[in-house]
Amino acid sequence: MKKTGYFLKVMWAYWYFFVFVMVFLLLFPFFLILLSNKKWYPAANNLRRVWAWLIFLFTGIIYCIRRESKLKKNQAYIFCPNHTSYLDIPLFAMCYQGHFRFMAKLELSNIPLFNIFFRTVDISVNRGSITESYKALRLAAESIDNGDSLVIFPEGKVAHHPPKLEKFKAGPFRLAIEKQVPVVPVTFLDNWNMLFVDKKIWGRPGIARAIVHQPITTTGLTLDDIDMLQKKVHDIIENALKQNGSK
Repeated sequence: MKKTGYFLKVMWAYWYFFVFVMVFLLLFPFFLILLSNKKWYPAANNLRRVWAWLIFLFTGIIYCIRRESKLKKNQAYIFCPNHTSYLDIPLFAMCYQGHFRFMAKLELSNIPLFNIFFRTVDISVNRGSITESYKALRLAAESIDNGDSLVIFPEGKVAHHPPKLEKFKAGPFRLAIEKQVPVVPVTFLDNWNMLFVDKKIWGRPGIARAIVHQPITTTGLTLDDIDMLQKKVHDIIENALKQNGSK
């Protein structure tokens, strides 16, 4: 019985990635058009929400998002979610209705077809090069000046032992303080237990819960406050995981 259950979980995980890719290929011509002009990037984000919605629809995932406050449409934010699964990116697309740009590791920009996002709307970071990392941060700062929000996973990678958090990197918090924009912690409660990819791969349908926490203001903070801000965001996410039965 256990072997049958595990087999079904493995098959579901492969079905998820099949749907992920097939829906993307179906929408790719439209992404190609919308990402050809910066003015259309917000529309491309809307299409990403359609992509995510279709993935969830055909894989039996119900998303449930709790927002602790209403975010301002004309305000740039830096969103800091915990990173536990390949479900995180499509689920975030459903969390925020404004325009945003993902910042992620360079390796994602090398994936054929999917790299269209990192050649246009999203920002790749080459952590192995100080020069390239600086260029990415400068581009991120310019994006904030233009009113764009950023999504930066402060762990920098999918956690090895989810839902336990990895050590947070200082980059998102330094950027938030330098640009004096609010930081919004985001907690994904169930993704780690719904789609797991490591040496083994398995998953299941169900309810994917997310909490978009209240923004943390950075007005008046200085670079001396990076550690304090980093710890505050870490504690908010960790407490949410504990309070909602995810740890």
